[in-house]
Amino acid sequence: MGGLKFYLRCLRDAWRSSWDLANARLPLAGVVVIYGALRFTGHEPVLPDFLEQNVLALAAAYVVAAWVAVFAVRLIAAPPRLYAELQARPPVVVPAMEPAPTVAAAPVAKTVAAPAPLPPLDVRLQDQIHETAARDAIGEPMPAARAYVARVTNRGDKAVHRCQLFLGNPTHIQVVSGPFDLEPGQHRDLPVLRIIDQSDEPHALAYYLESETWQVAAGQAAWLPDPGRFKVKVLSADAPTAALSVDLTCSKTKPEAWTLIEAAPPTERRKRDRAGWAGAATPVAEPNSGD
Repeated sequence: MGGLKFYLRCLRDAWRSSWDLANARLPLAGVVVIYGALRFTGHEPVLPDFLEQNVLALAAAYVVAAWVAVFAVRLIAAPPRLYAELQARPPVVVPAMEPAPTVAAAPVAKTVAAPAPLPPLDVRLQDQIHETAARDAIGEPMPAARAYVARVTNRGDKAVHRCQLFLGNPTHIQVVSGPFDLEPGQHRDLPVLRIIDQSDEPHALAYYLESETWQVAAGQAAWLPDPGRFKVKVLSADAPTAALSVDLTCSKTKPEAWTLIEAAPPTERRKRDRAGWAGAATPVAEPNSGD
């Protein structure tokens, strides 16, 4: 049975490898060379009329003949090659199972997990600046604005390249800076949102930028976001995305109607809500015997 399995394996190996194009190149070339030599010497083989008149059938016959030659060669070469592979395999030794020694369980020391490393990029709202002399890509003056500035800091030990600042919400995202690089420890302050206060209808806007100069596009086309929750994101090819949640609010009674502030984390908001509920609760006095 062992010999039969070995030769069946040889047949399967020859069948599988005979379909490899790399193995068929030489036999195909050999068939073409032999046919050309026979025809050149006047000993062209006599073929049936059907093959002589049908070019496709003649080509198929040559392909079949080449495959038969490949299969025969691979079948002849398979036994010594497979036998050599079997001899080269190391014998499998199954170690004897021994009973494991009984060891008293040692007390498990509690390990304190090391704090997770800080991400290399950090983004925070830094300050407000008043822009009065800003110009767009073609040199036209831009209206005076109050700009909220985001500070992007590289806290890692390697340089980051082609960083860009984005402002967006679930339905829209807008690039608000051109690409910039940061060395370790370096930071960059960039306007992330502008507020037009001196207007009949004060509004917030994020200017569209040209893709070549990364300056404010001519005509000062802009996205006018509505109040709500936004994210300030920094994308880079060398570092994970850094994101900051911010709240854009609008008031009709304050001198500076539009305000952009960092959003409180969810845990802090829940604590603040619970404190508000506790302060709003009014204790009810229990009736006494004199009532």
